[in-house]
Amino acid sequence: MHHLDQLTILQAIAADAAQAAHELTPHPEPARSVSGSHLLAVFQNGRLGLASRLHGASDNTELFDGAATTGSPPSLANLAASLPEHASLTQPSLGPSLALAAVNALLPVPKTAAPLKGQDLLLEHGAGKDAVVVGHFPFVEKIAGEFRSFHVLELRPKPGDLPAEAAEEVLPGAGVVALTGTTLLNGTLSGILALCPDAFVLLLGPSTPFAPSLFEAGVDAIAGNAIADAEAVIAGVAAGLPYRKLKGVESLTWLAGDMG
Repeated sequence: MHHLDQLTILQAIAADAAQAAHELTPHPEPARSVSGSHLLAVFQNGRLGLASRLHGASDNTELFDGAATTGSPPSLANLAASLPEHASLTQPSLGPSLALAAVNALLPVPKTAAPLKGQDLLLEHGAGKDAVVVGHFPFVEKIAGEFRSFHVLELRPKPGDLPAEAAEEVLPGAGVVALTGTTLLNGTLSGILALCPDAFVLLLGPSTPFAPSLFEAGVDAIAGNAIADAEAVIAGVAAGLPYRKLKGVESLTWLAGDMG
């Protein structure tokens, strides 16, 4: 598979979102956002999308500062279109999270997505294989023993994790790799995919978009979410809840072979 750089991946995701936006009826109501300590949400006209906050991103009282709103009131479409501007992250900001949350609000939930959590798919495809998880998810301790070998790569390592710099050592030999959707926000997805071209790659977490173009980039499964109760999600995000405690979301997984 031809390797795609981070900018190309984000441009393709933005194009997926633009196509989805084109099929929606325009709405004069501006997009709004809410941010907590873990997550932020962007919503407009009944559509809502989530994304993680990058560690170290400062709080803006005006959350749309720095997003490409082209002088007009912010909309999901123009926020989503700004995603490629964040391909190379110089310092943590809310900009990429706002853009990706808008993408997530626009992209439709695939009809063939199954009600399955990402960690369950990881076990299904990776049991007995060499597994690498990029990002310290709450489930890693629970499932670590199910694999032939198991490594966690983390930008801010916890005990037992490997630093991100160890990626070149452990990723090429992995049979299954689970990546946090935050790799779309911090500029690292492309480099990680280049190191594991033969692995089964799963992208998961609250930031993960149901973007068909991700399959062309080398992702095999997308574990994202559908919003079942927008008010509960907004309240939970504002209260600072982590994703695993958030009410009103449903975990869904979409496989590359289920594009129909």
